[in-house]
Amino acid sequence: MDWSKVKRNRAVSTQPYGPYISLERLVRLQFMVKDFSLQPTQPVSSILSGRYGSRLRGRGLNFEELRRYLAGDDVRTIDWKVTARTRTPHVRVYSEEKDRKVLLLVDQRANMFFGTREKFKSVTAAEAAAISAWRAIAAGDRVGALVFNDETILETRPAGGSGAVLSILGDVVQLNHQLSKENTSPE
Repeated sequence: MDWSKVKRNRAVSTQPYGPYISLERLVRLQFMVKDFSLQPTQPVSSILSGRYGSRLRGRGLNFEELRRYLAGDDVRTIDWKVTARTRTPHVRVYSEEKDRKVLLLVDQRANMFFGTREKFKSVTAAEAAAISAWRAIAAGDRVGALVFNDETILETRPAGGSGAVLSILGDVVQLNHQLSKENTSPE
């Protein structure tokens, strides 16, 4: 094993970020997302697909309410036992479950190319996007992104898995490395 490379890598990891971010640093953030959550505060007790309750009512699996039949309701939802007891038609209403899609907007325009010796604003935006993406994937959600600078918009449609996150983070790094002092306009 070449210990000079190990020492050099350790030295690089303790240095400040500066104006640019690396894909390696963004990937490393996946191990630091334990205390960060994008999940809603109310628990969802269903073990079926779709971890978040939808506000939409329809043909789902979770019973929501029993109400009188209205013109236009699906006759397949009529509860025949309640209808026989009350002698008026009643229907069962269920709530649908939906998978959540997380869409990240990452700004890498020229006005993000400033900051302190420790970290530039563009680097902070890239880190926030990486933390959010890794946390969403850990929760079983799908992640998509719009990464943009002054000339380009890179779109990634929502998908699951670490491959989708790596694609997004690759776009972030690509646009981050296109930033330069010459392109920055004073504001």
